[in-house]
Amino acid sequence: MRTVIRVTRHPLNDAREAFLKGIYGDDVRVVTEDVSYGDDPIAAVKELIERIGGEVTAIEAQAPLPVLMKLVDRSRDLGVTLIRAQFERDKGGRAIVVGKDDKGRDLLKFSHYEELEKIEFRTRRLKPR
Repeated sequence: MRTVIRVTRHPLNDAREAFLKGIYGDDVRVVTEDVSYGDDPIAAVKELIERIGGEVTAIEAQAPLPVLMKLVDRSRDLGVTLIRAQFERDKGGRAIVVGKDDKGRDLLKFSHYEELEKIEFRTRRLKPR
């Protein structure tokens, strides 16, 4: 049985589950764990994959950008596809809030998943006048 591991505090709702089943099949097992990435996010995800066991097909990674960059850069070492949930946005581009979690944090309206292939920044040093 294939498994998708969701490393996130966001609950698995019907829309997310239906989307994942549409991609990975009706028999996909979805496991949600809100674990800390710590100082070594690659090791943390590898440990999680080993602990969950079975055929882990994808990891939903909700994390700060520096952590996501490390995971994407080393995704081949992890042996899984990295995916990220995207949220519906209003006309002004803000994510739509549908409620609060038990800690008072916003819950956002799910739209779809995307595969994380590459994260890239282009920078230019600012110079004083």
